[in-house]
Amino acid sequence: MNELDIPSAYRDGYRKAAILNPDIATNYVASTTVGDPLADAVVEALASLPAQEISRVVNACMDRNAGALPNTPSALNDLIESLSVVPTWFDDDAVLPGRLALHRHMDLFIIGLFYVSLQNFDSLMSRVFFLTGEGTTQQGLRVIRQNMRYLTQTLILPQALDPWEDGWKFSIRIRLVHARVRRGLSNSGQWSVIKYGVPVSAANMALTSANFSASLIRNVDRLGANLSDCERSSIMQIWRYASWLMGTPDTLLCEGDEDATSELSRIGHVCEPSADAITTVIANAMIALLPEVAKLTDPAKKRAMIEHGYQLSRALLGDAFADRLEFPHKRTAGLLPLMRLRNRLQKMPGHLAPAIARLWKDDPFLQLLDAAMIASLRGQLPDELKAAKARAAAKKRS
Repeated sequence: MNELDIPSAYRDGYRKAAILNPDIATNYVASTTVGDPLADAVVEALASLPAQEISRVVNACMDRNAGALPNTPSALNDLIESLSVVPTWFDDDAVLPGRLALHRHMDLFIIGLFYVSLQNFDSLMSRVFFLTGEGTTQQGLRVIRQNMRYLTQTLILPQALDPWEDGWKFSIRIRLVHARVRRGLSNSGQWSVIKYGVPVSAANMALTSANFSASLIRNVDRLGANLSDCERSSIMQIWRYASWLMGTPDTLLCEGDEDATSELSRIGHVCEPSADAITTVIANAMIALLPEVAKLTDPAKKRAMIEHGYQLSRALLGDAFADRLEFPHKRTAGLLPLMRLRNRLQKMPGHLAPAIARLWKDDPFLQLLDAAMIASLRGQLPDELKAAKARAAAKKRS
């Protein structure tokens, strides 16, 4: 690949990555100059309208009432039309094991989700957050809670991502937000496409998807989930479909293969520009937000959560990552084995489980589970999952 075609901030990383895996490195940096043509066209077509009217037009189209709005842009209809048919490679019934695993290990996935979010900031996405104000307290809280909600309310529930369902609409709204950010930064004078490529590029989306799927599974397993091959494969396919809805080109989703996706994450992070002051500020700000996410008010508990947040970041993501982002040094020996043991004990059947759980009632990250507004789901299957499980069992018997 001609290096002159690569955004200048990516050239040093590309040289290193091309030695490790030239095919992925070349594909990744080529994608840094690609946005999301369908969604970008929608945002451009709606740009002259006030925000309230844009929301009304988009909602009407997703509710299949676009006929009532004669001025609906054809670009919006084209986007909705392209997403109204589920890809042949996604089978909602087949990914039930993944949904059940997500529910069973919800506490671990909530923890893991936060830490792969930190991995995402080790890229030019941190600059996007900084320039759009997403790193401020209120905006940062909104993004973290949105990610939690997406995991616990969209990915777990069967049919939630089916066309015209709430999770499907949620995914499209996220896609349009990315397109609006892309347009805003490109026109702001604060973003150099020659240096950084397209803001929220296809490469950025692919890296984020890889971290939210393969990297998340790896972290959750290290925390004690012990997922089966079938569960892992199912979760990968759920994320593949969700990522496709949100605008990641399927050519960058590795067909949902976990090993290939992990390799894309590894090479993508090598390609990304080295961490700078913005990356460091955003990543540390996210750790500092943990007590706010958990809605803690007690100063001692807030300090404990931040302390534990830094400690677990080193244990899960490694000292090199933590040092690069100027996280304080923390001892991590024995932390992951202890968390794995705790997880196994807490999931013991019978009367022992409540007693064991009480031993860790003040654990900082259990507060995150409550903050995600899903505490009521911890002990029971949602009705949608119960019904899907019953259908699968009946189908197997027949």
